[in-house]
Amino acid sequence: MTQRGFTLMETLVALVIFSLASMSLLELYSRSARAKAAHDSLIERTNRAQELLVDIDVDRTYEPSRRGSDPDGTVWDVTMAPVGVQLVRIDIKVTDRAGREAHLQTLRLPAELHMDAGP
Repeated sequence: MTQRGFTLMETLVALVIFSLASMSLLELYSRSARAKAAHDSLIERTNRAQELLVDIDVDRTYEPSRRGSDPDGTVWDVTMAPVGVQLVRIDIKVTDRAGREAHLQTLRLPAELHMDAGP
């Protein structure tokens, strides 16, 4: 008469394999969640930098540097520097609470910032 079923050793080996596979899947899920959070933060920082650039375009005022922060802990820096006589470089840096940064850089004509003969 033959017995059907699994031995204790086969069951333990199956449990170990299942546990290792489960741990790998949980680690993969955890990394995926962290990557998504970092990506979402990058999008938010980039959007904030673009909003600051729109504010500059609306204000049309030359300011060598400006710094501020938002209620969520995001810190931003805007610097404007003449590049020769014909252009002004605008650098925008936005940093979130975790220290991750987004940079935006563009050029404008001095007349667009109401600069007659330079800063």
